[in-house]
Amino acid sequence: MTPGRLQAAALGIASVVFPTDARGLGTCRGLLPGDAYARAAVAIADGPPAQAMLLTGFPVGGIGETDGPPGAMAVGQTLAALGWDVVTVACDTTAPVVDALLADVGPVIAAPCTERGAEVACETLRRDFAPDLAVAIERPGTTADGRRLTMRGEDITGIAAALDPLMRAPLSMAVGDGGNEIGMGAIAPYLQAKGLIPGVSVTRASHLLLAEVSNWGAYGLVAMLDIVTGRDTLPDGATEAAWIERLVASGAVDGMSRSNTAMVDGHSLEVNAQMLASLRAIVERCRGASDAA
Repeated sequence: MTPGRLQAAALGIASVVFPTDARGLGTCRGLLPGDAYARAAVAIADGPPAQAMLLTGFPVGGIGETDGPPGAMAVGQTLAALGWDVVTVACDTTAPVVDALLADVGPVIAAPCTERGAEVACETLRRDFAPDLAVAIERPGTTADGRRLTMRGEDITGIAAALDPLMRAPLSMAVGDGGNEIGMGAIAPYLQAKGLIPGVSVTRASHLLLAEVSNWGAYGLVAMLDIVTGRDTLPDGATEAAWIERLVASGAVDGMSRSNTAMVDGHSLEVNAQMLASLRAIVERCRGASDAA
């Protein structure tokens, strides 16, 4: 596929996963490359498959939320299909929810939430797995003063292990929707200057992908990988709904309402399915263009 078509596909994906800008993060999109989704996918596809490490699980109400693990599941399945070994890291608080899905694609490891425990765990994980690729999807990031905060400004440092050191892989990617997630360091000065949220993460990633919902950004990356590699791994609405139902059965909550219900950041399963269908349409158009060429 030509660079122009890749860029057009990336722009289309970025629009699909950021339809309304309900949280105000859309103003940051201009700070990143317009074809960020294509750059991230090509960076993965251009290297030989090796060891990938996924970081996910955001504590809400003392357990994980429904945003993050489904996106990590989609990325993990795609990476596995491309030949990567996949390991997922969460923390003690969110591991029960993360394990409910991610155990299907590889080991799920829970890091302790104490500062020293998390530090030792990250050192051990980096030594034992030596990840070539780290992908953080809706995982709390550390602020300039060493805390982890929610978008409401709630201090969750004691229940959210600092997994930021795991991003020191040769290639790292982050997906976020609020500014307090791992990887937001690239836009942290802007977020701080504008005062958009109280707890800006300063941790950086090689590639930062923004979306209205982090799961959607992860699906956007999968769609772009399907376009670049010719694979067909993007989940449909029924598959994602089954994933979310599994999370809810394990105790996960919707990040907005904090209720144990099959929603993601206030969005219904039907809205999520429509978004996935829009991504699928972009993938199919790109395939059609390639076949015609």
